[in-house]
Amino acid sequence: MPFCEKTFFKNAFSPLKVFLSSFLFPPSKIIDIPPFLCYNGFRKRRKGGSLVSVRLKDIAEATGFSVNTVSHALRDAPDIAEETKRYIREVADRLDYIPNLRAGSMKSGKSRIVSVILPDIGNPHFTIMFREIERYFSALGMTPFFINTAENGDAEINAVRLSIGQNVDGVLLCPTQTQTESIRLLEKSKIPFVLVGRRFAEINTDYAVCDDTEGARIATEYLLSLGHRKIAFVRVNEHISSDRERFSGYCRALADAGFSNERLILPLTLTEEQNRDAIRAFLLANPDVSAILAFNDMLAYSIIRAANEIGRPVPESLSVIGFDHIASDYPLPLELTSVSVAKKHIARSASELLYDRIQGTASAEKQHLVLPTKLEIGETTAKLKE
Repeated sequence: MPFCEKTFFKNAFSPLKVFLSSFLFPPSKIIDIPPFLCYNGFRKRRKGGSLVSVRLKDIAEATGFSVNTVSHALRDAPDIAEETKRYIREVADRLDYIPNLRAGSMKSGKSRIVSVILPDIGNPHFTIMFREIERYFSALGMTPFFINTAENGDAEINAVRLSIGQNVDGVLLCPTQTQTESIRLLEKSKIPFVLVGRRFAEINTDYAVCDDTEGARIATEYLLSLGHRKIAFVRVNEHISSDRERFSGYCRALADAGFSNERLILPLTLTEEQNRDAIRAFLLANPDVSAILAFNDMLAYSIIRAANEIGRPVPESLSVIGFDHIASDYPLPLELTSVSVAKKHIARSASELLYDRIQGTASAEKQHLVLPTKLEIGETTAKLKE
């Protein structure tokens, strides 16, 4: 079936970002300060036009039990009969009671809140990861809240300060890597944290990442096996560990095949709007480039669009490989050849490690989790035409 660029990007690609930002990240999930921390911990109910807090005392009066019994029942204490717990919870729900998280955290030392700081809300890769993180912690009765840094180092520092100030139990962070102040703040605070998707070579921290080097190597080898020799690599920012490691894998594959002098770099940014002209200019200036390995799937789609606009149809005239394999969760009309990075596995592994840190059951030694990658063959790569 021929690929219709106009139909694909009008009907599939743009709505994807709208869908992800409006449905998967509703306003209650994309927040600077968790809504439930903006009031004093109780849900309010109207009484005579005024707002009144629902207290444990109110539930005690409504049920006939003591405040102490009500408190124990709502905390699922083993010394309270199940039937009593069930009845007290029903009354509490009817009164719209929500426990005072701040008060509870002062007593237990735990807020049961986890901060998830990610760099790009518009990238489905991070959407998939956050959903897995949310699923894991919600099952444990904990609340993860998301902060988007938009790849801005200052925003990341502010997000870390906010998290520390809200007494979260732990932090999952995909760092911008433009600074290390946020790491210093986390280490000083003694709050458990785990890096997700990116890592610092010079700082020993817990992290869960994919094998970026191997992923790029196998993708480049595949393009070489199709006869491509002029293969370009998209770089976005050398300070990002995944950028450096993927570039290393690309270079290694070329060197192993005896084409170390054939390296071609297409520098782009992680902001889609800034890339269109750069991609067009690169392809027009390098008509012999027959394949491109993109830093991620979002950039791969941008390349496909620009290539079609200048008469370089994919894959007939240009082969393109992405990184992340977002189609694993969000099938699109055009099946992109992409390196799958086990997004859910990374997110769950990082979450499990963070929870173990919070509980104090993890090894004292920092854990470095590197998960395997796999090339998923799609419709955007083909043999080089003679």
